[in-house]
Amino acid sequence: MRGQIRTVTDRLFALEEGGENLLRGNGRSCALLMAAEGHGFDDVSLYYSHLADHLRWKDLGSVLAGGFFKPGEIKGSPCLQKAYDLGASIK
Repeated sequence: MRGQIRTVTDRLFALEEGGENLLRGNGRSCALLMAAEGHGFDDVSLYYSHLADHLRWKDLGSVLAGGFFKPGEIKGSPCLQKAYDLGASIK
């Protein structure tokens, strides 16, 4: 994992490992939404799953959209409806 998502997860762990456990549990939930050029989501999905388990957050689901190389290319993809439905299911 690299880039901005790595920075986010590192900061989450830093907050969680603090003396007050600011993030662990507390009825929190999470979802993973990701679009990429490739289709290699295994590492990210595994890391996300471990992070959610470690933080004791409820996993609401994920939408992983691969194979999109150019801006706007995702328009009309079923992934957009899946992401919309996931968002609509969050209460």
